[in-house]
Amino acid sequence: MRSYTLLAAVVAPLVHAVPAPKPAPVAAPAPAPLPMPQVVVTNPITGLLGSLLQGSLSLGSLSSAVPAVISDTAQLVDSTVPVLEAIANGTLLGTDTPAVVQKLFQAVQPTSTPTSIQDAMTKAAGAFGVSNANSAPAPEQNILENVLTLVLEGFTSSDIQAVLSGASPFTNTATNVNRPVPLLKTFYNTVFGNAPFSVPEAQLRAAMYIPPGFTWRKKQPVLMSPGTGATGSVNFQSNIGKLLAQENFADPVYLNIPNALLSDAQINAEYVAYALQYLYALTSKKPAIVTWSQGSLDAQWAFKYWPSVPKIVTDHIAISPDYHGTVLAYILCPGFALGNSIACVPSVIQQEYNSQFVTKLRSNGGDSAYVPTTTVYSLLDEIVQPQVGTAASGFLNDARNIGVSNTFLQGACLGQPAGGVYLHEGVL
Repeated sequence: MRSYTLLAAVVAPLVHAVPAPKPAPVAAPAPAPLPMPQVVVTNPITGLLGSLLQGSLSLGSLSSAVPAVISDTAQLVDSTVPVLEAIANGTLLGTDTPAVVQKLFQAVQPTSTPTSIQDAMTKAAGAFGVSNANSAPAPEQNILENVLTLVLEGFTSSDIQAVLSGASPFTNTATNVNRPVPLLKTFYNTVFGNAPFSVPEAQLRAAMYIPPGFTWRKKQPVLMSPGTGATGSVNFQSNIGKLLAQENFADPVYLNIPNALLSDAQINAEYVAYALQYLYALTSKKPAIVTWSQGSLDAQWAFKYWPSVPKIVTDHIAISPDYHGTVLAYILCPGFALGNSIACVPSVIQQEYNSQFVTKLRSNGGDSAYVPTTTVYSLLDEIVQPQVGTAASGFLNDARNIGVSNTFLQGACLGQPAGGVYLHEGVL
């Protein structure tokens, strides 16, 4: 039977909604397919998809139209519109799209930085064309221009992590010293039917930061699995982890995967599969898991290819997940390898919409939950798109009738503060 203690404590405060009574499990409808690319640039998501299917514009001519420095909104609009039109009209090759988008991001120079949480919310709302941060904009958004406007306003992932996380180098490491698994409870490459681990057990074990106050048997362990470019400590220690640590029913544990999840997502999933089994073996309590962004994709891979793992997990809360990948995957590229013309790391390529990795994951029931799951995502996610309806990348099916709640913020919290302008990291 599904445990709702963790969900009630974590999800309800996030969405500011009154928890509904437990419904009878109902199979979720199959995701609706995205529309085919259109010729007219009405939706940048459609256009980005179209660029991957057709096009033949000279990369040099379009790239040269992007100035070396973009320092105001007028320049931003003038530079972005031709790129979006070329993508939508199929005159820019899909293989050239990353280089042009990268140049746009490199050209944008922040003119200010948010001075407070309220200032950040106001500027984020302005980037999406609304004056009130608690109001939800219309679904049709120029996502590329919106995101570049955020950069112009001084929003960067490194700033957010450095200022808000409060994580120290000691809690952020992937070389922790943790107790070994007792011989009688060993599971490393010994469970029939599970995929073999390729990472040495000592390295998998060291990736978990287990706080000094961890009780080992008194409370349920809750694994915090991060997103691309981050660690569990950075993503969760100042928010959900902080809240859970004050409760008498949950013990947060932070997963700090080496190379900040930039490597092969299949390898990243090994850390998730190992950590969940480790916590169960050493506490005799079934763990829950909270994930953000790629962490949700990695957890789903772990559930699918280590079939013993779903049997020991009580709940999964997936925040800003990308179960279908994202058509905006290349937006993540410029910050990772400036010396590379495309600058895409393995896990970003794997998170492209309908990539080979995503297609393999979603096959044979992989698009449905393996454990009771609550997803929480935003229409205005500037990293993961699409996030609308049952075609949303954050939408998870329930073919196994195990219990899934897909929480779309602008729908679940319509007219409330949590139903306003929240971006990829803002949902967290």
